[in-house]
Amino acid sequence: MSLHFRLAAPDDIPALQALIPVSVRALSASLYTPAQIDAALVHIFGVDTQLIADGTYYVAVAEDRVVGCGGWSKRKTLFGGDQMKAAEDNLLDPAVDAARIRAFFVHPDWARRGLAGGSSSCARRRRGSRASRAPSWSPPCRASRFTPRWAMR
Repeated sequence: MSLHFRLAAPDDIPALQALIPVSVRALSASLYTPAQIDAALVHIFGVDTQLIADGTYYVAVAEDRVVGCGGWSKRKTLFGGDQMKAAEDNLLDPAVDAARIRAFFVHPDWARRGLAGGSSSCARRRRGSRASRAPSWSPPCRASRFTPRWAMR
């Protein structure tokens, strides 16, 4: 099955809105209770359209279906979708702030196949010299087992 990565576009939002709860429910089930997962899907996990608008978010596509997503941010927000933003999402200062690795979700059928690594490689290549510091990775502590190999170096 062919897999490729590309920048996410506004047309991808419905597919991302469908992917995120499937990913969170299946891949977080051993880490969180159903109530915690439900609450996270309402209040935290969701599409951050600013990442798409900034051109820093990627989708993994297999047979015209989005099976994964993730990217980086040049903004101060650490996590969360549009539903939790209350104020302006200010830019980081690349002279002192590390870019932020953000919002990785993978369809359970594609888990542990390197999608996060592929998306992060795209993000690191595109990020290039836009920020002077290496990106920071801050997974929820229970989700640290999903930390990509490159983030542990």
